[in-house]
Amino acid sequence: MTSPEIFAEKASEPASTAPAAGIVWAYRFAADGSATPIPNDSVDAALADHGGGWVWVHLALADKRCRGWIAQHAPLSDMAREVLGGPDKHLRLDILGHEIVGVVPDLHQGLTQESDDLVRLRFVMTERMLITARQQPVHSVDSNRRAIESGKRFPTAVSFLDAIVDQFADAIGRMAERLGNELDSVEESVMQEEPADEQRRIGRVRLQAVRVHRQLAQLKTMFARLEPRLAVHHPRVAEAIGALAQKLDSIDHEVGSLYERARLLLDESGAKVSALTNKRLFTLSILTACLLPPTLVTGFFGMNTKDMPFQNSDGGTWWALLVAFTAGAVTFWALRRLRAL
Repeated sequence: MTSPEIFAEKASEPASTAPAAGIVWAYRFAADGSATPIPNDSVDAALADHGGGWVWVHLALADKRCRGWIAQHAPLSDMAREVLGGPDKHLRLDILGHEIVGVVPDLHQGLTQESDDLVRLRFVMTERMLITARQQPVHSVDSNRRAIESGKRFPTAVSFLDAIVDQFADAIGRMAERLGNELDSVEESVMQEEPADEQRRIGRVRLQAVRVHRQLAQLKTMFARLEPRLAVHHPRVAEAIGALAQKLDSIDHEVGSLYERARLLLDESGAKVSALTNKRLFTLSILTACLLPPTLVTGFFGMNTKDMPFQNSDGGTWWALLVAFTAGAVTFWALRRLRAL
């Protein structure tokens, strides 16, 4: 068979829905919380095994084959599959029978550190399984995966989900600190120098603060709504959710303070810019008023009419110049007497 024929045969085959198609990481956790990596071709068997411990599988939704695996192989309910692989970006947190499903915010993980861009992390959790999925790399999952490699233990799926949300809260706290430092720098510049690009910098801080505040507010609302429902059948999950809600509330308060501070600083910067603009316009107005009489004098001597003063006198040009200068000086003196300066 020729190479083009081989290529055509491969192209006609359906996309693979094997677990290896879209799985980024998979781990089995023992009862003591220690983790063991699971080969991608053994994920189905690990999820079907009802022995002790629990299993974490992390998926990359950017691979279209991954959605096929979710639809055909993931041991989930239809609604959980829809949440895990669906396009909806709205935050949600709900209980579907024995499954807890959610779409929560996270920060995009760059090559070396987290960025300030907010992305979505989807998850489905049961007592012995946690499946997470993302469209772009997320910071909290990557940080906890490194913690697993360093030997950190997670005895339950709840403890791992708690660590993910806790990492997100810590990242938002670091972001708030960076935004606060930016406002400190802007404030010193506004107080000491003429405003340059301070309004643009403050606007950037306000935009980021309001975006984060919106996400935290929705997350707190979801936690508050879900906690009493979890307390009946999942007391440990409810306790973790309550602790996270309190931490998010304190961070949201800090972010809200940054937003208010940025708003006040923007008003102050705008007032200073207006004061400088008014001062410059005032100076321009005074110069215009002082130059108007000399302009009138030079216009008068520029008329082509007879009997023009100093026309036949020696040094007539200098006399006309003296009249123009005197007119400007008298105008300046009059403005000073009228306390316009």
